[in-house]
Amino acid sequence: MIPSPNSSSPAGSRLNSLSGSRLNSLGITFPFMVAPMVGISHVAFRELVRSYLPRHLQALLFTEMLSTRRLPSERLESTNELRVACGETHYVPQILGNEERFIAPSLEKLGTRTPWGYDINMGCPASHVLKHNWGVRLMGDRDYAAAVVAITKKHSRLPVSVKLRGTGAGENEKQFLFDFTAALEDSGADWLTIHARTAAQKHEGAANWALVGEVRRLRRIPVVANGDVQTSADAIRVLSHFGADGVMIGRAATVRPWILWQIASDLGLAGGQDRNAEDEPPRTPEEEGREYFRACIRFIDLLETYFGDTEYSLTKFRFFAAMGSRWFAFGHAFWKVSMNGKSLDHLRQLILDYAAKSEHCMIGRI
Repeated sequence: MIPSPNSSSPAGSRLNSLSGSRLNSLGITFPFMVAPMVGISHVAFRELVRSYLPRHLQALLFTEMLSTRRLPSERLESTNELRVACGETHYVPQILGNEERFIAPSLEKLGTRTPWGYDINMGCPASHVLKHNWGVRLMGDRDYAAAVVAITKKHSRLPVSVKLRGTGAGENEKQFLFDFTAALEDSGADWLTIHARTAAQKHEGAANWALVGEVRRLRRIPVVANGDVQTSADAIRVLSHFGADGVMIGRAATVRPWILWQIASDLGLAGGQDRNAEDEPPRTPEEEGREYFRACIRFIDLLETYFGDTEYSLTKFRFFAAMGSRWFAFGHAFWKVSMNGKSLDHLRQLILDYAAKSEHCMIGRI
């Protein structure tokens, strides 16, 4: 349960934003989540993020993009992208697809692993996704996109969300987004996530969080903001100032896998008795830098648990390090260290040696 502090206090005002989130209608009382990210959002990364989350809180964590063309013929127990942790429930598979003959058997297979819901990708601008009329290309035809939502809802008894891209600031572009999201709502989408950057921006530049608030005011279903959320303060501001129903954090979670813990602490929802780790999350650049090295070792342990001491595990760690290195003044040096690991044990020792001689202070925002 969310506590009820004095509503006139800063913490009380922020908590009022939580109680006003329409995600509550779906059973989500902590409306902060970690985005689907290609090459990152596998089971080991999701477990790393959960290891920092206060135990009494549940946060939605998304899988990597999963192709509905491939899913029907893949084995759940041996396909790395489909692995889930024992007892894992608050995870959301993100699907790529547009045809009922692939979507239906894909959801049937995924449903045997107790996901919380399903998410349809309508935001990815990658060329290999676009060639199948998936991802952001679905935003080119409102009725076609709405039909994909209707098909998914037809075969799902779980909540179905859509992750899509924002548009430019022009009135015609905004009106297109308003009409597009109305069609998704009418076709049965339970909630929407808007990556508040255009397809041309990809992952660069400032996100238009105000646009998310405008869409939210027009829709009856929850609308979540995504894009350029790098700190706890960012996440809370998007919720309390811009009026989103929830906040989805992407690349920043690769360098701050403890960011949900920071948010919970800032909202007065985290207590030291609720975790086995420290009483307070890391805050200063030095504290975050030290915690990052600890997170790297924990991540290697999780990779070994789920994928073994394999080239796959090494590749996943290198990608993780490449993403996070941007938040450090000399991050390229650490990334080079990660590239030199010949095995997971070797990689552990390289990181420990590097940590012993470097403060590796973290930058707040990039």
